[in-house]
Amino acid sequence: MKEEIQPSPQRYQGEPLDYADDEINLLDLFMVLFRRKWLIIGLVFLAGVAAVVISLSMTNVYRSEATIAPREQEQSTSKVLSGALGGLGGVVADQFGLGGGSDADKIEVLLKSRRLADLVVEKYNLLPILFGDRWDAQKKAWKENPAPTLQDAYKLIKDSLLKVTRDRKTDVITASIQYKDPEFAKAMMQYYLTELSEGLRAAVLRDAEENMRFLTAQLDKTNDPLLREKIYTMLAKEIEKDTFARAQTYYGFYVLDPPIAPDLNKKAGPKRALICILSVVVAFFVAVFLAFFLEYLDRLKTDEPDRYQQLKDGLRLRKNRSRV
Repeated sequence: MKEEIQPSPQRYQGEPLDYADDEINLLDLFMVLFRRKWLIIGLVFLAGVAAVVISLSMTNVYRSEATIAPREQEQSTSKVLSGALGGLGGVVADQFGLGGGSDADKIEVLLKSRRLADLVVEKYNLLPILFGDRWDAQKKAWKENPAPTLQDAYKLIKDSLLKVTRDRKTDVITASIQYKDPEFAKAMMQYYLTELSEGLRAAVLRDAEENMRFLTAQLDKTNDPLLREKIYTMLAKEIEKDTFARAQTYYGFYVLDPPIAPDLNKKAGPKRALICILSVVVAFFVAVFLAFFLEYLDRLKTDEPDRYQQLKDGLRLRKNRSRV
């Protein structure tokens, strides 16, 4: 006789599923927080007080900004020279360094460069100011050995003091110095602008002098009237470029907004309110985690004393090993 196969029991549509084992009771979670409320309140309160005390002890820093934009005259001059030379203009312009100009890319790179930072710090003797806590003003000597170096100054400037941003659409560059003394922040920003301009000016004057020397030598070797006329045109442009570079207060860029010393109530940092809020929020989540962890340990101690003892032994063993 063929054995009948009993169909396996199936749940009919609409029959409630049993989620009792997997369900998380929100009331239990709330009760855990309620039982540990003083722990949570205490940690949050202590974190808030500590944040207030620490933030109030922080030194105010002030920001002095300068907004600059590159000049375009050098680029237009090189285009004129290239046109005057005909098909050979591009080659000669590249050879003489007339095609680069003082554009936003060059200015942005120079502002962030180690070379400019070292020049400013060394020329204006800024090491004793930047590292004032390590400098003895009375003895005019460093309190510790080795003394800070230009590399230390560059790292400090790059990480904390100098910030350079650029608007890619307009090529307007904003540079700023942040420091605890607003007057020094303005002065250091001015040092940067001055040395940036002088560096660009010196490079252009040096190139113009070399180009004029070369073109003058070519005049002595050339008898072709048409070629001499083109050389004269190039020479006139080099003289114009030399004169233009010497006449400008800032060469290579316009100062749209010069640096100023911010008022004492216009600090850039620290953001004390933000520090306090973040500290309280972080402390709250840490306290909630700690409350659930302590609740877990209590239940483990009551329901599974063997596992709880193993956990204690493991922690004690690890502590002893760390001491050894």
